[in-house]
Amino acid sequence: MIELVHRRPSDPSDRRHVDDPSDGLAPGLRLLVLADVRLYREGMRDSLATRPQFSSVVAAADVDEAIRLIADVEPDVVIVDMATRQSLDVVRNIRRADPRPPIVGFGVQEVEGEILACAEAGLAGYVPCEASLDDLVERTVRIMRGELLCTPRMAAVMFRRLELRESAPESAGIGTILTAREREVLRLIDGGLSNKEIASSLNIEVSTVKNHVHNLLEKLHVSSRMQAAAQLGSHLSVRQRVLGLSAQSDLD
Repeated sequence: MIELVHRRPSDPSDRRHVDDPSDGLAPGLRLLVLADVRLYREGMRDSLATRPQFSSVVAAADVDEAIRLIADVEPDVVIVDMATRQSLDVVRNIRRADPRPPIVGFGVQEVEGEILACAEAGLAGYVPCEASLDDLVERTVRIMRGELLCTPRMAAVMFRRLELRESAPESAGIGTILTAREREVLRLIDGGLSNKEIASSLNIEVSTVKNHVHNLLEKLHVSSRMQAAAQLGSHLSVRQRVLGLSAQSDLD
C-alpha cells in the first residue's frame, strides 16, 4: 500500500505563497522518503507534505518498496535516511534501478570519510545530522536546481581527492595493494555481508575475517568498512569507464 500525502493549501494566502516565485523556491516537487524506522518515515512524510514546495510525498520502508514507488509515482527527488541499514547499498541500488531522480541523504556526519563515501555511492547532496527540517527543505530544492552544497572544508577535501586520483600511479590501485583473499573479503563487504556471513561464504573462521578486514582497512588508509567499500566502488567505476573491465577482472 502506497503511503501518499498530498498537500492542499488551506487558505488563499497559502496559495499565494506556493505560486509566488519571489522566494526562489520551486513549488510542486514530488518526494519519496526512505527510512526503515517507521517513526522517522511517517513523521518526515507528514511534515514535508505541509511544505508549499512539495505537491506530494510518498514513503518507503526499504529499497524494494522505494524502487516500486519510483516506477509508480516518478518522484522528482528521493530522500534517504542514512541511518538506514546498509544505506550506501540502498543508494547504489536505487541509482541502478533508476538514475533519474537525485538522491539526498539526511542524518550524515560531516566527516571526510562519510561525505566522500556518500558522494561516491551516488548522492546528489546531503543534510548533516544537526540540520533542521527547514534546512532539509532548502537543500532539497537547491539540489533540484543543480547546486552542490557543502562546507568550504568539504569542498577542499573533494578537490584534494580528485587531485590525488589524477596523480596516483595505476600500480597503486586496489588490485595491487590487497591480497587475493583481502580482495574477496572487500567484495563481500561491498555486498553488505557481515563478518559472520563472509566467514560462511568463504568457509573460514570469523576471527580470520576480522584479521583480513583489519589488514585491508590499514592498507587502504581508511577507518571503516563503509569507507573501504566506497574506495572499491570508486576504483571500479573509474577503471570500468576507462578500460571496460568487469569487477572481477579489474581486481585480479
